[in-house]
Amino acid sequence: MKAGMTKVMAMWRGEVPLARTGWFYGVFGMIVLVAPVLLIPRFGPMPAAYPLLLALSVAILLYAAFMAVAIWRSADNYRGKPAWRWLARGSILFIALQVAVGFAVGFKLL
Repeated sequence: MKAGMTKVMAMWRGEVPLARTGWFYGVFGMIVLVAPVLLIPRFGPMPAAYPLLLALSVAILLYAAFMAVAIWRSADNYRGKPAWRWLARGSILFIALQVAVGFAVGFKLL
């Protein structure tokens, strides 16, 4: 198995340390994915960019779901202060609530 796939599987199983999973892959990775979605519309209306924005949005949703599982499992394996474990899990639940509300509001606007 390739090294990159091994790292992905290790994250899925929660074997990557919580700080690296949450902060580097979770927060920094999400910033890298979300930045184009926020920047592209700043160039003005571009109907040709809509399929790209839709694809990026789907990628963000899939990445967020993957990272939620990875962070939750990494928190299960975390052996440091229990507060960090609970804060990591709480942040996952808070983000899931934000996504649910965002979908509810978005569909209502359609």
